[in-house]
Parts: sequence; structure tokens; C-alpha cells
Amino acid sequence: MPDVGEQAFIDAAISKEFVTYLDLVAAAVLAYDYSLNIADEARFIWFSPFSLGKSLYFLTRYPVIIDMSLVLYHQFAVLSPGRCDLLYKVIGYMLGVGTLISESILVMRTWVIWNRNRMVGLALVTGLVLCWVPVFYFLAQSLNSLVFADPPAPGLTGCYLHSQKNILFAVFLTVTGFESIILILTLIRFAPGWKRKRTALIHTIYRDGIFNYVYLCILSVLNVVVLLTAPHGYSTLLSALQRVMHSILSSRVLLNLRQAAAAPAFIETIAETNASYRNSAVLFQPFATFFATGNDDGEDTGTSADQDGMALRDIRRSSMSDEFEYDVDEGPSRRGSGPTFATKKAGMP
Repeated sequence: MPDVGEQAFIDAAISKEFVTYLDLVAAAVLAYDYSLNIADEARFIWFSPFSLGKSLYFLTRYPVIIDMSLVLYHQFAVLSPGRCDLLYKVIGYMLGVGTLISESILVMRTWVIWNRNRMVGLALVTGLVLCWVPVFYFLAQSLNSLVFADPPAPGLTGCYLHSQKNILFAVFLTVTGFESIILILTLIRFAPGWKRKRTALIHTIYRDGIFNYVYLCILSVLNVVVLLTAPHGYSTLLSALQRVMHSILSSRVLLNLRQAAAAPAFIETIAETNASYRNSAVLFQPFATFFATGNDDGEDTGTSADQDGMALRDIRRSSMSDEFEYDVDEGPSRRGSGPTFATKKAGMP
């Protein structure tokens, strides 16, 4: 173990105290969010058919509990330097994998709003790989460089970080860069027709996309500032909070879409949409759910589907009349005079 002076231990203890406070804040935010959304999760997620979207939701929503449990354990347990090193590595890689899953939800959402365009999907997957290979490299470099000191007295809790390679900031810069690409693709898709296509779906996508980016970008910038300017004892000051916010915001992407689609106001918005334009909408079906597929040009075919808790379909103005046709599932749709739409809520309670 390194020879550490008294002042170094005092500095380490002070930084540990601040990091502990922020870890407790992250745990409180997570618990509060669970208390707010447990009923909606039960209604819109738990009892829907198993699907890719549902599995990603569970993977980003609930393993963070394990992450935070380990974070709090390492702050309040009496640990040896070797145990601290092991815990930091486990927590670090779990945070990395959890954030990757959260980013995968954003990738999936972006691909869907581009009507499952093959080229966009390929670009997103390529970008995800090109982003996360260096992320895990930088993360491994940082975790392997950790050196912990023995506590200054028996019975003291927590870990006392002595030194660490200052490379972790590159992780946050890389992730922020990828999230910027996601935001740009979202804006390109919807910005040109925002005023004339303000359906509940588009409002939800814009709100979640922009706010998610703003919140996470602010946290990433703060993390970079801390890592580049503060003593190494503060290197994990905001790590737990950023992991929690990634989990909360990414899971809300799916949950909010399902809530918006199930609300009566969503159906009313569809019926009242200007008939001169083509819009996209989403319908959540708890027991019969699917994605609509699109062709290579990004146009929705409206014929094939898979399970994911929401269905994207186009609202098209009929070329023969002023009627709307809203196809949620295969099969004939009802037509009538005036702005109408047909729905098939399979399995809706």
C-alpha cells in the first residue's frame, strides 16, 4: 500500500464525504422516481407481451438498483483496499453496461421515428459501436489505474482513493457526442413540420428527446469539469447520479410514449389533425403490440409488425375523398364521412 501522509487522508476523507452525499442524492432521486411511476409501469409495462422494447426497459430500469446498492455499500462498509478495488471495478463496468442499454433505447426510438429506415438503422448501430468501443477502453484504463490506501484507523468506513489515471472524462465526452447525434437525427426528422404536425406522439418525442439531451449533457459537462479540475478523490462525484438519470430518462422514453398513446386526448389529436399533411402516430396495445415496418426509403408499409409495446402507423389523407383512414392492424378499416379513423385495439381492457 502507498505511504500516505496525514493531510492526504484528511483530503481523502473530505472528498469521500462529498461523494457520499451525491451518491445518497442519486439513490433518493431513483427511489422518488420509482414511487412516482410504479402504477404506470404496472399498467403499461409489466403485463404487456414480452418484446425487445420491454426487455430493454427492464434492463435499463431495474439493474440500476443493484448498481446503487453496491455504491452505497462501498461508502458505508468497512473495506480493505483490495475489496475497494474490486468493488470499484464491478460498479464501474456495471455503470458502463447500464448506460449502454439506456443508449440502445434511444437508438431504437430514433430508428422507429425514421420509419425503420435501413440506412438510418445501420448508421445508428455503427455509431453505437464506434462510440462504445472507446468508452469501454477509457473506462478500463481508468479502473485499472485505481490505487487505494488503508484507512487511517481501524473501523473507518468507505474507500480512500490514493491515485487514478485521469482519463475518465473521455467517457463522458464520447457519450455526449453520441447523444448529440441522436438529438440531431430527431430534430431533422420532425423539425420541418413541427407546427403542422403537433400530435401527441410528436410532442412526446420532441419533449423527451430535447430534455433528455439537455439534462444528460449538463451532467456530462459537470463531470468533465470535475474530472479535469478537482482532486482525484472527486472523480466519482457525479457518476452515480448520471447513471441514475440515464436509467430514469431512457425508461421514460418508452413509458411516456405508451402513456401518450393510451390517453383519450391522443385519439382526439389524431382525428383533428390537418388533412393536408401526412403524420405519424403511435398506439399502445397492452396485449397485442407491435412496430410497423418501413421500406428502404423510409416509407411506412403498414403491413408487417413485431412486438414492442407500440405501433407506428401513418395517417394519410385519402386521394378519393376528405376522409381519414387510420390503420392500426391489418384488415379492413371503417370509413365514413368527415374526418374519421379506424382503430383496432386488440386486447385493450
